[in-house]
Amino acid sequence: MTNSKSFINKIIPFTVLPIAVFSVQQYTSFPIGNTAFWWMVQAIILIVFFWSVRYCYLSSQDKQAILFVKLYLLWNLFSIARGPFWAEHYWDYKNLITMSMQLLVPIVTYIALNPDRVQDILSFFVKYTLPFAVLVFPFLSIGSWGWYLFPISLLMLFFPTLPTRWKIVVLLITLVVPLGDLGARSNMIKYGTPVILLFAFYSTRHFALSGQLMKIAQKVLIVMPLVFLVLAVSGIFEIFKMDEYIEGDYVETRKSSEGEVVEENLTVDTRTFLYAEVLRSAQKYNYWLIGRSPARGNETIAFANLSEITGREERIKNEAGILNVFTWTGVIGVILFLLVFYKASFLAVYHSNNIYSKLIGLFVAFHWAYSWAENYQGFDMNNFVLWLMIGMSFSTSFRKMNDAEIKLWVWGIFDKRVKLRFEKFSQGKFANSIQ
Repeated sequence: MTNSKSFINKIIPFTVLPIAVFSVQQYTSFPIGNTAFWWMVQAIILIVFFWSVRYCYLSSQDKQAILFVKLYLLWNLFSIARGPFWAEHYWDYKNLITMSMQLLVPIVTYIALNPDRVQDILSFFVKYTLPFAVLVFPFLSIGSWGWYLFPISLLMLFFPTLPTRWKIVVLLITLVVPLGDLGARSNMIKYGTPVILLFAFYSTRHFALSGQLMKIAQKVLIVMPLVFLVLAVSGIFEIFKMDEYIEGDYVETRKSSEGEVVEENLTVDTRTFLYAEVLRSAQKYNYWLIGRSPARGNETIAFANLSEITGREERIKNEAGILNVFTWTGVIGVILFLLVFYKASFLAVYHSNNIYSKLIGLFVAFHWAYSWAENYQGFDMNNFVLWLMIGMSFSTSFRKMNDAEIKLWVWGIFDKRVKLRFEKFSQGKFANSIQ
């Protein structure tokens, strides 16, 4: 068993590279594998992740902390099992396989409970996956780089503790990815938020109420999308209709993946009609409570031309992640999804001995809010890192570290000698972590 455990632990970091490549394969100028190939790769990765859980030792604190993750995964498995009852033809079964694997990505949370495993994953990324980008990026537009490089947004939260050389690398990537293509609004938001969180903390840390401000921010981020939903439904204020509240033309001119010059309005509403279609479909087929399973999507008018491919005016996945959770797993799935993000961000912000856990907790809370606009499900780096951060937020071991110990842990990502010193230092200190 010891040899098997050691073997699995060594394999886990290697999964980062295929996940990173798959994240951008749809944006490349030439195909990288086909559907069957990526199904096989993703299935192997999930087997490795689930197999690693077999060797997990969870303390009573960790078991209690991740209860909602366990319930969310079980509910997803139940929703997947319902898939064949909803599927009617080839495209439904194909969607069921693809979306089911995406719904199982939260298993990464269990791996991230162990600071050593997270350190190994990030170390593999900076040493191998990042340099591998040299072979991939020539075939990609700058706007798609962010999907491959998303771990950088996590490392940005540790910016004050990074070695000088890596401060430069992380900062350059954080600037180039969003500014290289202003039309890729999601990159600007997801890479800019860690910078905003760092600036907000360091500009207020000398105030006595800085800790309270972080707690308030966590609550605001969790409640905010629910408030905006109520305001939108009541017709008082619709946040996605920014073109009605912002004067002036904000147009970005860029080249499409086909090389054509296109103009994109940065304030245009691309989400309200999605909510309308999803809710209309749920009302028509009455799948509010438990969803329609990952085999099916919502009826659509805006994308009615999909019927030319699938024979049905139905869209399996939307850009706003929360809409997919609702369509596939219903209101019950949405509630469990909310509880996972709330509990993770709450523990990180309220029950941590280091500032970096608190910042991660706020970033997790932000991603809950952002899932109402984007953050759609995928077997990609965005979702992998998101659930990695959720696991770190739940991790008793990670939250117990002080700022000095976190610095040693971060330096261990880039220097094996420091990693060995950290392991020796922390041996026995975090007995409740995953072994």
